[in-house]
Amino acid sequence: MYGPMAAFGYVERPVRVDLSRVPEGSVRPLSDGRLGPPNRRQSRNQAASSSRDNPRSTPGASMQRILAVGGGGFMMEDTPSPIDRHITGLTGKARPRICYLATPSGDLPAHLDKFHAAYGDLGCETSHLAFFRQPDARSILVSDFRARLLEQDAIFVGGGNTKSALAVWREWGLDTVLKEAWGSGVLLAGMSAGAMCWFEAGLTDSFWGSAYRPLDCLGLLPGGCAVHYSSDSKRRETLHAAQQTRSIPSSIAIDDFAAVMYVGTSINTVVSWRTGSTAYQTYCKGGTVIETALSAKQINV
Repeated sequence: MYGPMAAFGYVERPVRVDLSRVPEGSVRPLSDGRLGPPNRRQSRNQAASSSRDNPRSTPGASMQRILAVGGGGFMMEDTPSPIDRHITGLTGKARPRICYLATPSGDLPAHLDKFHAAYGDLGCETSHLAFFRQPDARSILVSDFRARLLEQDAIFVGGGNTKSALAVWREWGLDTVLKEAWGSGVLLAGMSAGAMCWFEAGLTDSFWGSAYRPLDCLGLLPGGCAVHYSSDSKRRETLHAAQQTRSIPSSIAIDDFAAVMYVGTSINTVVSWRTGSTAYQTYCKGGTVIETALSAKQINV
């Protein structure tokens, strides 16, 4: 568990999972007996201050912040979403610079257009970095992405195939630049695949099968992550089963229309813009999975 839970007003629910109902191959026990995926990266950064002030408004400050969105925003909602407005507000800037990484969707043009429209309407200076499309006037060039990304106030990662996105990022060296941006105070955010990618492990369907499976991710944040959590009962069932077999570490599971803010490597706040949506911490103790619902601050007002 990541810090004192009393502050979130949690409710613990012990859950037992029938492993016989979990699709074969959806979990994989560790060969060395550790809790978590093989070769998972150890957390390299200490938890930062829990202050909610904008880090770049304080001289000399470089607060590390990541906002993991379970589902929603411009990619899923037909009307302007409170979470997109919330992200712009987190930058503390009147006209924030926000870059979109649509790598998980193969830089789908429709996603690029929706991002620029949504965040442009919010008064942002928008750009995107695409590895699968020819550059246009809105693009950050692949030849110059490090310098340009470090100039951003926020970087947002979209949904799609987490496994494929991570492979592309590692090939181009973007994984190290994202870590550098995080360390320098750039707000990192993302939805679905763009939420899981920051953790040590994610529960994903990126393997193109009917089963969800653990996947080693960037490791900026400790533990695992599951998204769209309450929208599909198989996600909960598979996450709990994976924890019982020690295939994935203690995790944060995030509903659609909810998001979790991390400051440093610790949970700072949970926000929601739909009644009933929240996030949960899950861990296995003595063969039983404990699921802890966190209190969420409503941002749809």
